[in-house]
Amino acid sequence: MKTVDVSSREAVYRGIVSELGTSFVGIPYGEPPVGALRFQPPKAVMARGLVNATRPGNAPPQIRRPVPAWTPRNTGFSTGEDCLNLNVFTPAADGGRRPVIVHVFGGGFQTGSVNGGYQDELDFVRRGEIVYVRPNFRTGALGFLHLGEVMGDGAPANRGMLDLVVALEWVKENIGAFGGDPDNVTLVGLSSGGFTIGALFGMDGIAHLFRRAWMMSGSASRIIDPGTASSMAGDFLDRVGIRRGDHDALQALPVERILAAQEEIIATDLGERNSPGGRTLGIVLDGGSLKRHPLDGLATGTFRDKQMVVGWTRDEARMWYAFGIMQAPKDRARVLSTVARFFPDRAEAVLSELEKAHPTADLAELEERFLSATIYRDPAQKTAEIHARAGGKAFAYEFAWVPDFEGGRLGSSHAFDEPFVFGNVEAERVPLAAGRPDAVQLANEMSAALLTFSREGDVPWRRFEGAETVKLFF
Repeated sequence: MKTVDVSSREAVYRGIVSELGTSFVGIPYGEPPVGALRFQPPKAVMARGLVNATRPGNAPPQIRRPVPAWTPRNTGFSTGEDCLNLNVFTPAADGGRRPVIVHVFGGGFQTGSVNGGYQDELDFVRRGEIVYVRPNFRTGALGFLHLGEVMGDGAPANRGMLDLVVALEWVKENIGAFGGDPDNVTLVGLSSGGFTIGALFGMDGIAHLFRRAWMMSGSASRIIDPGTASSMAGDFLDRVGIRRGDHDALQALPVERILAAQEEIIATDLGERNSPGGRTLGIVLDGGSLKRHPLDGLATGTFRDKQMVVGWTRDEARMWYAFGIMQAPKDRARVLSTVARFFPDRAEAVLSELEKAHPTADLAELEERFLSATIYRDPAQKTAEIHARAGGKAFAYEFAWVPDFEGGRLGSSHAFDEPFVFGNVEAERVPLAAGRPDAVQLANEMSAALLTFSREGDVPWRRFEGAETVKLFF
């Protein structure tokens, strides 16, 4: 193993050199959030001396679930509460000023890791001549359970989002030593990663940390109200037998019990999770860490100098049915109840309009189309529209590529675009793309768009001016 040492501020980071580039993994950016720091905001690490960045750090604690063979490959990763670390991949730690891409992983605010996945990071940085950063951060109850009202001021909100901010501050201060340009940072995230990126538009004092944002199946819209979040936190405490305000008991609670309890308080139905008042973890409009709704933040024009791309897949909701998390509706009343979660005062009218637009669709397709549009497509377009109206530059796309698996049963489901955006659809890594030359061609096109965006703030399709200008990828 050939190593290299890179000096930044008062630290020396030791990474691994290969023919493709240099990797630095497991770099701590925050103090371990354990013990008294378990439910506290992150504290930045002031690294001094030698930092061994040759071994991966922990991903956040999470429940591992079996996944179908057609999902992108994952070779495994370690987990632990000491998870505030990041990986840096660079063509060369030579002091160059390359564009920096920071990947914010998704996982329903409950899972995720920067290690062990399908990506080939060094090939990506070599092809793109960019620097690539992947931070781990707290997820689940540890990162997003809203404890402020039920526990007092000792448990601030949105800890996982604040972890990301501290990671971005590390990038701002140190990435120049790794061959990156600290003034040209593009954030890229899928699903909960995209929603977390979108939430940054509601924060103060962070605009200097990035220049561009690319959100896949995520937007600036998915924000949880404090009342719902506090109710969930109270339910959590009741289930684990902890009195309100008992911080010592909360700090001593085994992490396995935390993971089990968080599963008990979260809805699994996609509509219930994402409708107003839905029981799910995510970013809370607490008035502290998140000063205002991100859409309001965009509307002020504070971020007009930023460029954004928002994307969604044509058949977003089908993933929940394919995984067996949701069952197909057996009657129209079920579909109507799903619509009513979002439009309680005009559910019948909304459903009737949907039925007229798709006269041959069965109940399952109608519900799926409604959820895909209401949770993902429409909020993404609204995010782009508000940003463009405030003077920003925005682009949008709909991803509609369908794999051959089981005759196309999966459609173009949630998260199918991410491997294409990163240009990595080799069959051994992404089985759904096996035997499809068009997948490689599309991956080359989409990853080239991301790389151009990271350099110039443009992509090879027109700026967003409304739904009619959306680029369709087939």
